[in-house]
Amino acid sequence: ILENILPTRDVESIVLTKELLCFRTNRGKIIPKLIDPEAINLIKIAEELIAVYFRSVGDIREKLEDNTKQVLDAFPGNAVVGRGLEKLLLDRTEFDTEAKTELSELREKIFSHSSAILKGKGQRRHQNFKVGVEFDLEEYRSEVAQQIGISALELVNQLYGDLPPFQKVLGFRKISAEGLLHRYNCAQIQGLLLRCEAMTIHLADSRSAKLRQLMKYLRFNKLLCSIRRNKDHGKSLVLEIDGPLSIFVNTQKYGFNLANFFPAILHQTRWELKAEVRIRKNQSHTLDLNQTCGIRSHYRQFISYVPEEIQLLSQQIANKIPAWKLTSTADYLQFTGESVCFPDFLFTHSSGKKVPMELFHTWHAAPLVERLNQLEAQNSAPLLLGVNRNLLNNDELTEKLESSLYFSRFGFYFRDGPTISKIIPLLDEWFKNVQKEL
Repeated sequence: ILENILPTRDVESIVLTKELLCFRTNRGKIIPKLIDPEAINLIKIAEELIAVYFRSVGDIREKLEDNTKQVLDAFPGNAVVGRGLEKLLLDRTEFDTEAKTELSELREKIFSHSSAILKGKGQRRHQNFKVGVEFDLEEYRSEVAQQIGISALELVNQLYGDLPPFQKVLGFRKISAEGLLHRYNCAQIQGLLLRCEAMTIHLADSRSAKLRQLMKYLRFNKLLCSIRRNKDHGKSLVLEIDGPLSIFVNTQKYGFNLANFFPAILHQTRWELKAEVRIRKNQSHTLDLNQTCGIRSHYRQFISYVPEEIQLLSQQIANKIPAWKLTSTADYLQFTGESVCFPDFLFTHSSGKKVPMELFHTWHAAPLVERLNQLEAQNSAPLLLGVNRNLLNNDELTEKLESSLYFSRFGFYFRDGPTISKIIPLLDEWFKNVQKEL
């Protein structure tokens, strides 16, 4: 069974917006203003807000927001912090946003009957209304409701029932007060990383199980990353990740992916992060963090998740080439120099031979060129390469791929995901190549 590692549903693509970020700048550095998750007053406000959201299930959004405002108005602390906590709780709330055809049809009936009443029997009353003569709104509503066949109260409640203020609260994912406050601090950093140009992470121990989980998060978020060993410390790794402001394709989505990756770093025992953040136009500041920052990750254990296209590929392999098995892999490959590669999947032959596969997505042009150069410099075929066809919009990269002898033998193109028709010839070619080397 193929297991592609996916974080739990606590992974959220929505982080704090710029106006909700609290930070200061000083001499080229950006210093986030984190809150104390153990502060009594903050725990109290967090508990009150959570209680409001928990009790709101079944109510409408307008009532929820009114109740939240009452709590925040009594909060003596920073108003921006209160709004930030509110934003995080809203992200955990499910509203009934489904378009309701019956309400559109109801409005059409209401306007149609209303028009008939005003133009027919109600013409005189309508004229009085125009000139400011006493106008009985309740009588008018009752008359319209009677024509439609519902009560006046139902008419009022249903007329705009699909607009945001009247959306029903369907559910709320509860969280502890302490958990919310830690989530707030994490979201502050994530909001800054949405605007970063580059990020470097130093990891002290490259052999731990925690590191392997981190790499799974890295692959899941499809981040543009260069990984190498630290020359001065053989066991440590350096991850250099391009930020969303340094690329020009799907910048917003890439930024969310980078922000979603940050909580995974917090699980590392010893780490250092340095990011160049452009929080103001044409002005970058350096964000420095390490394991002493006190931020607690809200990510829990990984769960098994198999994308539909990969499930299909795994089944097809089992049916058409049963000698091969497709699995996920957390092991890394060492290339010439200090560069390290963490492939996405692993093919294992019944003979025991193994070959990993690495996929390059839309914004992976630079790492792909680097990987091709590394592979062409070696006399072996350590892995298979899959390239998303969107990368062919880059003429220079297209020329590089077409002229690559390695890619012509062990590479393939894909759109949504790898297919069996592309994989079989590559596995055959790779296995023949290995047999020749023996």
